[in-house]
Amino acid sequence: MLVRKAVRNALGIAALVVWTSLPGMAEQATNRALAESLDRAIAAGQTEQAHQALAEMLARPHVELEVLLETGAKLAEREYYAPAAEVFGRCAKDYPRNFEAHYNLALADFALRRYTEAQGALDGLDAIPKSQQLARNYMRGKIQDALGQTEQAERSLTAAFNGAPEQENYGLDLGLFFLRRQLYAKAVATLEATAKYHADSIYVALGLALAQVFGDDPPKAVATCRKILAADPNFSPARLLLVVSFYMNGENENCAREATAAISGPGAPPYLYYLHAASLLKLNSKDYAAMLRDLDTANRGIPGCAFCYFTQSKVHQELGDDNAAIADLETLVGRIDPEFAQGWYRLGNLYQRAGRREDAEKTLAKFRAIKSVQTDRETDYLRKVFLSAVAADQQAAK
Repeated sequence: MLVRKAVRNALGIAALVVWTSLPGMAEQATNRALAESLDRAIAAGQTEQAHQALAEMLARPHVELEVLLETGAKLAEREYYAPAAEVFGRCAKDYPRNFEAHYNLALADFALRRYTEAQGALDGLDAIPKSQQLARNYMRGKIQDALGQTEQAERSLTAAFNGAPEQENYGLDLGLFFLRRQLYAKAVATLEATAKYHADSIYVALGLALAQVFGDDPPKAVATCRKILAADPNFSPARLLLVVSFYMNGENENCAREATAAISGPGAPPYLYYLHAASLLKLNSKDYAAMLRDLDTANRGIPGCAFCYFTQSKVHQELGDDNAAIADLETLVGRIDPEFAQGWYRLGNLYQRAGRREDAEKTLAKFRAIKSVQTDRETDYLRKVFLSAVAADQQAAK
């Protein structure tokens, strides 16, 4: 979800105001002076002065549409969404037929997670042109998605995309909507269509690579990631997804090599350390010390990393330290994920090796009692954590 980009695109629109009299021009000059004072105070970190300038502006009986739109946009760009919503609310009240005022208010409320208010901001706009109808469909779809209204969200986002497939946000958000619901074929089709209009967009390409790798086509994801990195070698989400694609395609040597290069630099995501250790283990590497260091870093950086503990237990077992392997698995099934079936199974076997028959019987009974669907849990885990990581990186980048 690229809210910040939508804010920048939508909030940058300013209407032209016709100056009809000299008194009106003087009033506008005063309002604009207040807006400039507010902007300077925010830039200087002068919170009290900024609040005072904003209050003085909003207390005036008349403020021009252009001034309100520009002031709200500047506040939103600095992520001051609450005062931005206040400004856009005044704008929508004073200029009820202006689409930008209502749309920008909805964006600010959305950023504040005031979804019901955001919905209300889009109501009451009749006889608007097609481009604005599509923008309203798009915004409504994002709000409905946030409210858990999945069917309505799909209809709204699809209507916006079908009406203007050349709009990057429409295609990207619809594609990510399908991705979150594991509708990978739909996500691929949507993002491929969007890429025809935005061949140079690394965000569209990243979304497509995500759909490819989790839609069981890691080789295509590798190719897409390489294309992204050729255009922007420093785009870390693509580097991470390339490593994930290698790992899920069974290319452990490529995975280990790419992960090694990535974690050699500063600020590497913790997921890379897990993938590096896991690929080394699958390659039967004897560098157990490096694996344990990687897993320690991953455990400190990834909250509740079930597979980190699971892999760590395997490394300890390879080192002949069954007690440490048991401790890893006890932490895993006792604190991290009690429904991790393979954790219970391996723990039961280790208990048996240690002569703890009663514990082994209880543990294996727990394993048999777990009625979870037997899917590739590691793939599902990587999908969840990676989507979360990419969302955070995209928010920061935008």
